[in-house]
Amino acid sequence: MTQLIVTIEDASLLPDLKKAIKMLRGVGNISVKKAETPLNENTLRAMRDVKEGHTIKCKSVEEYLEKVK
Repeated sequence: MTQLIVTIEDASLLPDLKKAIKMLRGVGNISVKKAETPLNENTLRAMRDVKEGHTIKCKSVEEYLEKVK
């Protein structure tokens, strides 16, 4: 089995594209998957920090607030 991945910017084209592709001989299945939103740089940095062990441990919210000032 071979897959063809088509990226479209205008989602309103999707129904017509699905109909057209279904008419092609040999097409067994059509599935639609929304593209994932890329993570912003702050989130990526936080994930790296956790992986590298750059975290803080606090016993209370008050202690946390003192450490992040």
